[in-house]
Amino acid sequence: MSKERISEIQEMLFNLDRRIKPLEWDSSRNQINEFKKKTLDALRVEHSTLSDELKGLETSE
Repeated sequence: MSKERISEIQEMLFNLDRRIKPLEWDSSRNQINEFKKKTLDALRVEHSTLSDELKGLETSE
């Protein structure tokens, strides 16, 4: 079960990274609107949560 969950979380993190990077690029150049800023913040929170869960699963093995 945990190995399946680990691979699932890793895939989700990969997909989140692909969505976050362009938004961070826009943000670093001040070319981002308010909606995209809120989306970026939400994606960062989700990424952080999944990273913490992944670390917890990897240390429990």
